[in-house]
Amino acid sequence: MSRAFVKEGDSAASGSLVDRFYQGLLGLSNPARELVGKRQLHAWLASQPAIEAARREALEALGAVSYREIFESAAERAGDPPQSPTWWAAGDAATAIAARRRLGSEPFGLLVGPLAVALPWLKDSANQS
Repeated sequence: MSRAFVKEGDSAASGSLVDRFYQGLLGLSNPARELVGKRQLHAWLASQPAIEAARREALEALGAVSYREIFESAAERAGDPPQSPTWWAAGDAATAIAARRRLGSEPFGLLVGPLAVALPWLKDSANQS
């Protein structure tokens, strides 16, 4: 599990959520990656200002260094080229999970939504402690 995700006061359930996230991310099939990429691109085209605002909210919640570490860790593990839609989807979902206690439901949903087409349990992970 990435230490970047573990914050003081996190419970064992929080670690399990992060482990589940990484296992799901690493286990994505090629068709799932294509679907995630299409969903990310569609979401970006439809809701770019809202996604940018959600990213800023996660950045503020985590701080610049933690945000970057978390985003890059997940995006690299996605295995897709940097700046690709799946790369963005993985990084956005990771930062949303890390900041879940401090993000509203709408920003959280925007950030995990594209990856949640392949990992549907992500939608319900906002309230997990």
